[in-house]
Amino acid sequence: MSIAVLLINALLVGCQQESSLPVYPVSGTLTINGEPARGAILGFHPTQGDLDKRGTIPAGKVKEDGTFVVSTFDIEDGAPAGEYAVTVFWPQFPSRDDPGDDRMRGKFALPAKPSTTVIITEGDNTLAPIELRASNMLRGE
Repeated sequence: MSIAVLLINALLVGCQQESSLPVYPVSGTLTINGEPARGAILGFHPTQGDLDKRGTIPAGKVKEDGTFVVSTFDIEDGAPAGEYAVTVFWPQFPSRDDPGDDRMRGKFALPAKPSTTVIITEGDNTLAPIELRASNMLRGE
């Protein structure tokens, strides 16, 4: 199964589950090579604890202007407090049913090699801008 399918499934499954685990608003921006990464999917992987107990990973999809809002159990509800390794998958075709390959060829798609790490705290969380550089990217639509 491709990384894209795993991330998209994690986002969809997470939004359909209910939990008593408190979540806090999380938002930010993502640029790649200085441009908004429209359609990129960010995965927030807990660096501590058991993902299986949570049942999902928080995730966000980048909008036209480069902003994103994180969802865990409901649309744009936020994420539980904690430290996260942030992965980025930028689908070649973000508006199609088949997203295609990662434009960045997996450079930031694995939790062991995240784009950055962040700490989510109780209350509103506006993350520092995430600015990535990637060469040899696949062409998108």
